[in-house]
Amino acid sequence: MSFVLVAGVVSFLSLQCHSQRLNSIAGPFRVIPKHAEHCPEHLFGQKGEIGTWAFSFVRDRQDVNTHYATGNFTTLYWFGDNLNVELSFSSWSSRGGWKENALVLRLKHLCKTGKTYMARQWKNAQLAIHPNNASADCPFPPGMYKVRNATVDLGVTRQFPAFFYGKWRIDVKIIEPQNNTGCISCLRAFAEVVPQVYLDKGKAGAMGGAEGIKGFQNNSDTNVDFTPIEIPNV
Repeated sequence: MSFVLVAGVVSFLSLQCHSQRLNSIAGPFRVIPKHAEHCPEHLFGQKGEIGTWAFSFVRDRQDVNTHYATGNFTTLYWFGDNLNVELSFSSWSSRGGWKENALVLRLKHLCKTGKTYMARQWKNAQLAIHPNNASADCPFPPGMYKVRNATVDLGVTRQFPAFFYGKWRIDVKIIEPQNNTGCISCLRAFAEVVPQVYLDKGKAGAMGGAEGIKGFQNNSDTNVDFTPIEIPNV
């Protein structure tokens, strides 16, 4: 699995961090999300875009290490294990400009990937779609999926003991490999990877909730609401 290979590389870097130079570029880390936007058209394949994303980020007032995502995903297509996931990381160069595809992770089978790396969020989505059938599974039907209170790292950062610091741009692509269709959905997110700082949560702020959302409940869980879309037979 690509995640295991990358984790091995950055773990090696972490163990070798004896020099000040290496400590300044890689090591234990936390992710500060900046914003998310629509991917450019040239990234999509033959079918174009058939799954759209709209997300924003907020920071927990009590824990500066925790950020949440809220937004929605709308699709007119069934999403299942026939699709793959591709994460394309571009790093900001010290000379200015993006170094395209500095790291690319390709993960086969959308559902299997979700269950492995986002187990809690995945289960919540399944329960939203099939509230009376806890054993229901993939694929995801056409509809609008509203996501609230999702921790930004989705548990993925625990797969990496260390990472490279700096500004990153991540293209999250859903790929249809059949007939080389290519990318059918994509979200572009910007983030900064900084050294891990262990702070007293009480010093970060006394008020509950997260910045930017009135009444936001800080329960570190993910809520998913599903509204089906009827697709007429053609």
